[in-house]
Amino acid sequence: MTKLKTIFIFSLILLFQSTSDLLAQFKQLGIPNPTDQNQLQNARVREDIVLNLPFWDDFSTRGIDDTKWINQGASHSYTVANSAPSIGVALLDGIGSDGQPYADSPLTQGVADRLSSHMIDLSDLTDSEKQTVFLSFYWQPAGKAEMPDANDFITLEFLNANGDWMEVWRQNGELEANRLFFTQEMVQVTESYMHESFQFRFQSRGRLSGPFDTWLIDYVYLNKNRSSQDLNRLDRALTQANTPIFNRYSSIPLFELKANPEIYLNRTGNEFKNLENRFRAMEYSVEVRNKETQTVLQRINNNTPINPVPLALERRTISSNLITSEALPEGEADLEVLTYLSTGDRSLFQLIEGDSIIFPEVNLRINDTVRTTVAVRDFLAYDDGELDYSAGINQRSGMLAVRFEKIQEAFLKGVSINFTNFRQFGRGIDIMVWTDLNQAPIYVLETVIPSKESLGDFSYFEFDENIQLPEEFYVGFMQFSNDFVYVGLDKNRDNGDQIYYNVTGSWQQNEIVEGSLMIRPHLSESAPFESGEIIPRGGIKIYPNPATEYVLIEGDFQLISIIDQYGRSINVQMEEAEKGKILNFGNQMRGIYLINVYEQGKPQSYRIIVK
Repeated sequence: MTKLKTIFIFSLILLFQSTSDLLAQFKQLGIPNPTDQNQLQNARVREDIVLNLPFWDDFSTRGIDDTKWINQGASHSYTVANSAPSIGVALLDGIGSDGQPYADSPLTQGVADRLSSHMIDLSDLTDSEKQTVFLSFYWQPAGKAEMPDANDFITLEFLNANGDWMEVWRQNGELEANRLFFTQEMVQVTESYMHESFQFRFQSRGRLSGPFDTWLIDYVYLNKNRSSQDLNRLDRALTQANTPIFNRYSSIPLFELKANPEIYLNRTGNEFKNLENRFRAMEYSVEVRNKETQTVLQRINNNTPINPVPLALERRTISSNLITSEALPEGEADLEVLTYLSTGDRSLFQLIEGDSIIFPEVNLRINDTVRTTVAVRDFLAYDDGELDYSAGINQRSGMLAVRFEKIQEAFLKGVSINFTNFRQFGRGIDIMVWTDLNQAPIYVLETVIPSKESLGDFSYFEFDENIQLPEEFYVGFMQFSNDFVYVGLDKNRDNGDQIYYNVTGSWQQNEIVEGSLMIRPHLSESAPFESGEIIPRGGIKIYPNPATEYVLIEGDFQLISIIDQYGRSINVQMEEAEKGKILNFGNQMRGIYLINVYEQGKPQSYRIIVK
């Protein structure tokens, strides 16, 4: 899902719509993005744009192109479609351009997103040309999103010379099998629409309370000198993002990867669609580059022939050769996996009375190349950094965690999380680390959700003690609100089985939300700190943590209270030390304790773990 879209979602699957939001749960959410609230206003400012034929957009470039479209709520996606004609689609659902649902009531139905062309001048067509103007496009219900019901529909409307929008095509929902492929439509623009301010628009109707009843549109082409049989294009296109070069992860720390390249490094791949109604010899190339310098680190495939020769209208996957350690950078860097086709594609042209008319503004080569960024730095990640949706829980003291595995000895330096709701900045959370979800966390960091400028930015939470990790560990957070806390969700690959949540007092493995939660642990080969002591945000030190019996507090402070995991104030044996106090937890239960102090005249709280 695009970064330029703001959405709020109640649930993808609602068994009892009127009561489900009252239940504690983990579910997929939208992307509340306030940066898009001027999108509709900006589109209206550009309504004086007048285009000429041909009109073509396959949505292969990022975002909705405002030089072609007046966008009222539609978004762009590289990942939600299934078997698209070319990479990238426009997506219409129940969220407006201001980032809010069109209605608060969960069951309200009505007109939702609209995607309208700018004005197109059709006033200068000859009599013969007026019979040859056709608009073609592809549509798909839902894709990987929520299926429209039978009474939901998408329409195509034309603007006539009187300024009236006239419906010329409609498709109802409840088409489960159709979510796996795209259907092409061909609609003639009749003479009644031949005026200087012609427009067409796609409009969805469905539930208005979130990104429900989703429709996808792709490969829109309007031109003259066409016929109802002009269904094929002299175009070959890649149709999806490059598959990850690692077996499970999208990103792996450089030291972990260099030590175990044969375990992690795999192949990448893609898919192409031949949109022409005849066979076409093609080749493909795959490279791994340093993204910043564009230095080629490894040429995986170099003009590899696609064998056998692709047939008319064929769709086929392609796979690269094995990627080796030769593709790894010397130091931490972002890699770029580049896949491109050699197809002979060129600008759009038409044969008219024996002459070739070329339209250089329609470049059919733009969908022949796909670039994917792969971070090889200090973190593990299931997500690829492309934000599609959000996910979260709605339970005070509820916890959300992601499971990770690694091979090399490593320490945990911190955690980065993409919190996607700008309205939740400043809310308190506890960042947590577990080695076993059935036991207390081994580390807790009290903090707040920090502000950020861009929706795609991660917030980094640096840890203040040495945390040596086993091969398997979990990172996540506890929240202190019954509101959903929005965390980014990447739909490119489904790693939902690595997500765990606790909203009822016990942990559950996710079986509801598909995708990769955007939570990343940052690792180090060596201990970040020389000693095992905590250096808190204030001026006092508390160590060791975790503790088995004794905890030393050093610094200028006044002890207020000690709170156990049940919220009770407890008394522990205490001794004076040279620089502070020694607390004896030997007779206490294992678990998390809160130490409240006055520090420089202000109350402060620190959490410790007693094993």
